[in-house]
Amino acid sequence: MTNKPLNKSEIQARLNTPIKILKFNKIDSTNTFSKEYIVEHHNGITAVIAETQTNGYGRFQREFYSPQNTGIYLSIIIHTDKVIPGLLTTMTGLAIVKALKKSFHKADLKLKWINDILLNGKKIGGILAENIPDDNKNNLIIGIGINLNTIEFPNELKKIVGSISDDPTIDRNKIIADILNCFFEQFKTYQTGDFLPEYCDLCDTLNRTVRITNGKQKIIGQAIDIATDGSLVLLDNKKLRHVINSGEVTKVYLE
Repeated sequence: MTNKPLNKSEIQARLNTPIKILKFNKIDSTNTFSKEYIVEHHNGITAVIAETQTNGYGRFQREFYSPQNTGIYLSIIIHTDKVIPGLLTTMTGLAIVKALKKSFHKADLKLKWINDILLNGKKIGGILAENIPDDNKNNLIIGIGINLNTIEFPNELKKIVGSISDDPTIDRNKIIADILNCFFEQFKTYQTGDFLPEYCDLCDTLNRTVRITNGKQKIIGQAIDIATDGSLVLLDNKKLRHVINSGEVTKVYLE
């Protein structure tokens, strides 16, 4: 048995916000398509979904494994005046967890700063927000990839990635609608940071000693807080405070 195919009408029937949906059976990347699409379409909200991606990618152009019919490969296109990148990405992570919890009530989902969704210590989803500025507007593309019931992964990924379920009857249309509804409910006020206490409760990075890598720069310290702009606050072994607004957690030191 395989997953039910994606269906635009079923998704739109569940939405609380008018959203144009573009659906593909196969695409190189929903984010890549969105970058091309956004050049000629300057109004409204659009969601791009696909059954599979042949060249899906995450941060630093790393490949995002996107097999047929077993995941969610989604990009949201929004035109907006002001963007706070750290808050946008952290808010999106929280919205995804809230949406997934509607279908997977018992799943102990966590968030890894700044763009990963975790289950049992393995990555089951990721977020990639990209901004294409145009005159006085920001053209946002928020890419979301989630492994719902992918069973087989390439050998190099097996230790670090996983899926949220092995159930082949998962209704991806419902889950996509839940993600879009939760995202836009939070998007209304995300710039206030009102969601950060909830984010912190789910953030698996906090209260751990971690290494943050940003290009050639590496900082090791205890993650003690999330700042009001979504940055990660570290305290190094000299008790110096570092506010990290970009980079990635490349190592967690078990204590």
